[in-house]
Amino acid sequence: MEWDTMAEVEDKRIRRTKKLLRQALTRLMQQKDFQSITVTDVVREADINRGTFYAHYRDVYDLRDKIETGMIEDFRGMIAAIRPSETVTLKLVLSRLMDYLEENREIVTALIKVNAPDGFGKKMIGVIEECRMELLPYRSVEDAYAARFLATGVIGMTEKWITESQPIPKTEMVSLITKLLTPLTPLVPQSDAAQN
Repeated sequence: MEWDTMAEVEDKRIRRTKKLLRQALTRLMQQKDFQSITVTDVVREADINRGTFYAHYRDVYDLRDKIETGMIEDFRGMIAAIRPSETVTLKLVLSRLMDYLEENREIVTALIKVNAPDGFGKKMIGVIEECRMELLPYRSVEDAYAARFLATGVIGMTEKWITESQPIPKTEMVSLITKLLTPLTPLVPQSDAAQN
């Protein structure tokens, strides 16, 4: 076996193991509080041994943090991919956010339920806030507060949407958030306000 092929097989195994652990943690978080989940619970649910778990993570908190960090990086990448375009609008960013949340509904719902000071919801607020601030040519103290206000509202509404058993359709949710933000047009870039 060539070195490249061996490395590819190992990478596949690592990706598969991490996927199994992510799925196991998701299932467990749907059944009980995160704080009561142990490494033993996760490895039993994933059907792997403890040594394999510890080869990748320190504990269940590290596993959760790495899952959240990976998802935040994915979302930042999605925003970065559309940012160079002249047609970036609030509606487009919201639509991408909703697509991503919907594709990852089970893990997102589980992560949102974890009551941690630096939890997934807070991290998502940070990403939206950063995105908003980067769109502004000049940044004032008021802009920072407005960015936090907008980000908190958007993430709060999407958290409610993603955790509902019968949510309204995604396109309606995007339109609703956009409609609610329209009166705040001085806080939203003019290209967004014109297209809404």
